[in-house]
Amino acid sequence: MRTLFWLSLSLLICGTSFGQTPAPAVPRPTQTQPAPAPAAPATAPRRAPAPAPVARTGIAITVTNGHGTPIPGVQVDIQGTSDRNGETDGSGQVNFVGMQPGTYRARFGGDKVTPFEREVIVRAGLPTVIDVTLNPAPPPPAPPPQPAQPKVAAPIVGPPGMPQVLSIVDLAEKQLSAGNQARRETLVACSGNTRTTLVLLNQDQPERLYDSAETDYYVVAGQGAVRLNGKDSGLAAGTYISLPRNTSHSIVRRVNRPLILLATLSGPPCEEAK
Repeated sequence: MRTLFWLSLSLLICGTSFGQTPAPAVPRPTQTQPAPAPAAPATAPRRAPAPAPVARTGIAITVTNGHGTPIPGVQVDIQGTSDRNGETDGSGQVNFVGMQPGTYRARFGGDKVTPFEREVIVRAGLPTVIDVTLNPAPPPPAPPPQPAQPKVAAPIVGPPGMPQVLSIVDLAEKQLSAGNQARRETLVACSGNTRTTLVLLNQDQPERLYDSAETDYYVVAGQGAVRLNGKDSGLAAGTYISLPRNTSHSIVRRVNRPLILLATLSGPPCEEAK
């Protein structure tokens, strides 16, 4: 057993000594995966071609009257694809630029002209030139006639009188001494449209009416009554009476003494006796 061990060891040593080398190990064949095919590049979406730009153009307008004279200050209104508005200058011209081709409606107006409108066709490439003749605006209607004012007659004024300073009592005594008359009237003052008299009544004064004069009475002496609308109001020295025009009245004397009144009429000229 020990002999076999040494024999095997000897053979191994001998083999090594003689330069023999062990055979290299043969590698096992391996299976390789095929490389993936490259991905196809993504295609960008196609864009629609941009529309060709629309050529811009314009309108040149000249406004004149029937004699060829330019009219400034005319309002021009262009309506269509490109709305515009403006006013003619001192040469009667107005220009509109940057407009799209098409059919427009042009309106002309103002205080000095009759309104007018027309169709305008604007083409690409060249400005459209328009000459417009306008008629003058009609004159404004005449104002309605003023209603005739009623003519008011100027008041008639009498001549101015003279200043008067006197005693009514002294004048009344003179009347009393002049006799026993039914009615005596003495002029005291007369100026413009005022007439003052001293009236002495020995009898009742009948009903009377002054249609154009106001009447004032002042009782100087005596007793009586004034009758207005069928009603009597007593009179005594110091009583004052004011009667508008168109007032019917009468004066009644009482007792046996005269009734003395200072009467003033204002209205018609004083030289017209009442």
